[in-house]
Amino acid sequence: MVSNDFRLSGEERIIVVTGPNHGGKTTFARMAGQLHYLASLGYPVPAGSARLFLPDQVFTHFEREEDLATLRGKLADELARLRDVLAAATGGSLLVMNESFASTTLRDAAFIGERILGQMTELGLLGVYVTFIDELASATPACVSMVGTVNPEDPAERTYKIVRKPADGLAYAAAIARKYRLTYPQLKERLAS
Repeated sequence: MVSNDFRLSGEERIIVVTGPNHGGKTTFARMAGQLHYLASLGYPVPAGSARLFLPDQVFTHFEREEDLATLRGKLADELARLRDVLAAATGGSLLVMNESFASTTLRDAAFIGERILGQMTELGLLGVYVTFIDELASATPACVSMVGTVNPEDPAERTYKIVRKPADGLAYAAAIARKYRLTYPQLKERLAS
């Protein structure tokens, strides 16, 4: 079991989680949402100690399969769902987002992400935003950067520990490619034999 701590203080309202794939980011987002939801119902939460925000509503925005019945593409569907969430949310709400806008280009996802974080900040709601775009971790003063970590001895090994630190921009793809012998020199060697 891996325990993860988080805190917000002062103007901080949104935890932006970045880091390597399969490093525990989505699990962290679910955990944060579930803790707040359980606490809002008056249930005990699984924590050594906790002081939690009691939201008026908990909203989530996780990836869905494209719905052919809507006649919208995936990005249009995501934007429509998020528009509805932000219209219903208040400063007393919690919004948990996971890998939103992955169906578009990096540039467009960054542009949209900045606008969404700006709206979340204007509303004053509490949020967790999991993203592959490191720049979003410092999009507004309300954002706090947390990063999924790896074993320093073997970057292909995830620790599932999410720590508060600036986004580092490391994807660790090269370490994973080395682990599975998929680097260019390794492939060249294997194909030659």
